[in-house]
Amino acid sequence: MKYRTTPRSIAVAVATLAAAISAPGIAHAESSITLYGDIDAGITYTNNQQVTHADGSVGGGHNFQFTGGNSAPSRFGLTGSEDIGGGTAVTFKLENSFYTGSGSFVQGGTLFNQNAWVGLTNESYGTLTFGRQFDSYTNALAPYASSITWATLYGSHIGDVDNLNAALNLNNAVQYVSPTIAGFSASGTYSLGGVAGDFSQKRGWAVSASYNNAPFSFGIGYLDLNNPLDAALGGEQGYIGDFACSNATAMYCELQNAHSLKAFGVGGSYTFGPATVGLVYTHTRLDDSLYFASASQPQGADARFDIVEVNATYAVSPALLLGAAYIYNSMKTDTSGSPKFHQVNLGATYSLSKRTSLYAVGIFQKAAGSGIGVDAVTGQSANYAQIPNLPNSTTDRQLSFTVGLKHNF
Repeated sequence: MKYRTTPRSIAVAVATLAAAISAPGIAHAESSITLYGDIDAGITYTNNQQVTHADGSVGGGHNFQFTGGNSAPSRFGLTGSEDIGGGTAVTFKLENSFYTGSGSFVQGGTLFNQNAWVGLTNESYGTLTFGRQFDSYTNALAPYASSITWATLYGSHIGDVDNLNAALNLNNAVQYVSPTIAGFSASGTYSLGGVAGDFSQKRGWAVSASYNNAPFSFGIGYLDLNNPLDAALGGEQGYIGDFACSNATAMYCELQNAHSLKAFGVGGSYTFGPATVGLVYTHTRLDDSLYFASASQPQGADARFDIVEVNATYAVSPALLLGAAYIYNSMKTDTSGSPKFHQVNLGATYSLSKRTSLYAVGIFQKAAGSGIGVDAVTGQSANYAQIPNLPNSTTDRQLSFTVGLKHNF
């Protein structure tokens, strides 16, 4: 998952090594290392979640849960740089997310599941990085989704299939970000699959362009990734999202276990006074998704998602921010079923200080159209509501409400 929060420095530049222990004539460049992070915890109420009882029967009921990483992922990281002269610096980032309730690592125990990269940056030529990182498409479009800024991860798009909430991280990736000129910048990412004899397996690439010059900002991008489940989602046991088979309550297990994922998106925002209005559209295609596999169609089938979100925030005061969003999720398949999900996010954030805030977010979802889910009792097709990152409802409606506390350092 990816959020744009500015890290707070708790360490400053390391002093230059004493000349007495330096090699003659060598000047040691200034360097710095910063430890940063977020700790987020809350309570989430859901009015209806499907549950299997001890006798094997299936029912539904309301639930109160301890939840963490809601408004921002609970994480810690190290970032640093060293000036090597000529306007160039070596930079790196190591970042991990974890479960607030248990302290365990997210994604199968991976130590640095968010970022693990090193690179070079220059104000005139841009930035080149190598390692595990978020792709250019996501970096350009995520700021226009309400789930990134105030609506929590439960306010994201269905299954985060378009990756605006950053479920995908690209391994073995090389990324270039151009310098910003008159508000414009461009970026490209290439992820090597690393599979001998099959260059295309697990391969991914992304491109984007952005414009940011207050009060208007804009982003456009494209992502192409082969074998997304294994290449970027941590495999069957590592991935923890809505479509993960490791999640016992996943309604659409195996949906992202596809031959390829292709996503295109465009978004923008405009600020006037205390209000900001945003709009984002994405089109995502999953080729040969094994969710639809059968004896007669073992390769699966294609699924397409068109998602539109319009959102707005209003700063009542420097401390209080209100937000509202409407999300339309439309899905079509090459077999049968074309579910639609209407979702409304409402929220408020109150800053106790520069680093600590309280938040409250309500999410309502209504499912429509013909479903591709399966009724656990009858075995017939169903179209249950499922607020992202929560167990599905037993009806076409679901409501959740989350309150929590976030502190960043």
